[in-house]
Amino acid sequence: MTNKGRLLLIPCPVSEGKIESLSAETLRALHQTTYFIVERAKTARHFIKNSNHPIAISLLNIHEICSDKGENITFLNFLKEGHDIGVISEAGCPGVADPGSEMVAWAHQNGIKVVPLIGPSSILLAVMASGFSGQSFAFNGYLSNKKSELIQQLKQLEIKVKKSGQTQVFMETPYRNGFMVETCLQTLEAHTKLCIACDINCESEDIKTMTVQQWKKEITTSYHKRLCIFLLW
Repeated sequence: MTNKGRLLLIPCPVSEGKIESLSAETLRALHQTTYFIVERAKTARHFIKNSNHPIAISLLNIHEICSDKGENITFLNFLKEGHDIGVISEAGCPGVADPGSEMVAWAHQNGIKVVPLIGPSSILLAVMASGFSGQSFAFNGYLSNKKSELIQQLKQLEIKVKKSGQTQVFMETPYRNGFMVETCLQTLEAHTKLCIACDINCESEDIKTMTVQQWKKEITTSYHKRLCIFLLW
């Protein structure tokens, strides 16, 4: 009987090309794997090539996660034939704010061993650097891009912070950072603390925590089109 393969959750750098942010164990597992199911094939190929994978990219089996669950499962069935499959996110850790979680759920349902490997998570790095509670925090993903709805969401997150002391974490599409910062400063109370963690793990990394009152004295146009994580406390 063929032994089943393992589903390897392979992190990639949150800063493009920064391979040194990955552990030796992660790189070893990556270089021993030839089957990959990924969030975006182009990005994954670029990452795998930059890692100096010993096998040519053209010889690797790379499947991009798609809306057709049947196609995804067909590829995952290679696990049942004894092949390891690596899951690669667009950035950071697979399964965290990432469609890779669906692949992990399937693996558990089918008795496949799931192996999480060491690598950076922009969410955890932001919590670490914020000075906010790391004992209790919630990641809320993307908030609404409609101002009226966003205002209500921000007020609700602020209430959660006050009631429970739980750090509230969210993100925004880079080109809407200005809209997010502006709405936060217009909506949140003066003494609510806001952390903006920008370009985490990059040379241009900029992480600042201040009260909303203090933020209003800052120039915030520099966050336009940069990768940011926002935190409230």
